[in-house]
Amino acid sequence: MVYMLDPGNSNGGCFLFDDADEMIRGFSQPRGANLPIPASYFPRSMTVVKATHPMPDIFHKSRWLIVYSERARALLDTLAPGQVEFLPVVIQAKTPKLAERLKLDTAYYFSNVLGRAQRVQWLETPVTALPPTGDGIERFYAQSNYRKWAIRPRLPEEPVIWTESWWRVDNREYRKNVTVFLEDELWQALDSRFRGQLHPCRVGTELI
Repeated sequence: MVYMLDPGNSNGGCFLFDDADEMIRGFSQPRGANLPIPASYFPRSMTVVKATHPMPDIFHKSRWLIVYSERARALLDTLAPGQVEFLPVVIQAKTPKLAERLKLDTAYYFSNVLGRAQRVQWLETPVTALPPTGDGIERFYAQSNYRKWAIRPRLPEEPVIWTESWWRVDNREYRKNVTVFLEDELWQALDSRFRGQLHPCRVGTELI
């Protein structure tokens, strides 16, 4: 089984970062090309200005920019060594009272998924065409209902956490380069350790 990585907590929910804490402009270019984001694009520190609960261990800074606590990093690095780059970020509270409420871990990290695989079975997955670019290549992306995506089983040499490599056949190219996928065993381990912090987004069909 395969899951999408989708933390249930995000900036603006049970916590809020200062608006000045932003990714450096330009990070969308490597991400759009399905490349790891250079470390220089990540902020070195972020300030929490509001919070109603302790800081979660896995959360969205913004959509698809996922932060891990030291506790979560240690678990993921053990179960998927070398497949994710962890970039340190200092998280601080605006006031001592807020810091007491947040109960911050010893360290936090932006995650930069390095693993790549091509496991989406595009001919069995509903797709939508992208606008033409004039180069003669027809491009497609998976429709949003992840329960209808088809995934082949993992090969022994493939990563357990990854983003999809693009697939080209003749003049047709298929892309799914934002979603982070996890093998069932890894998702279950994270969910068990950090109960309730991940949405159970199981991808719909695994082909044999």
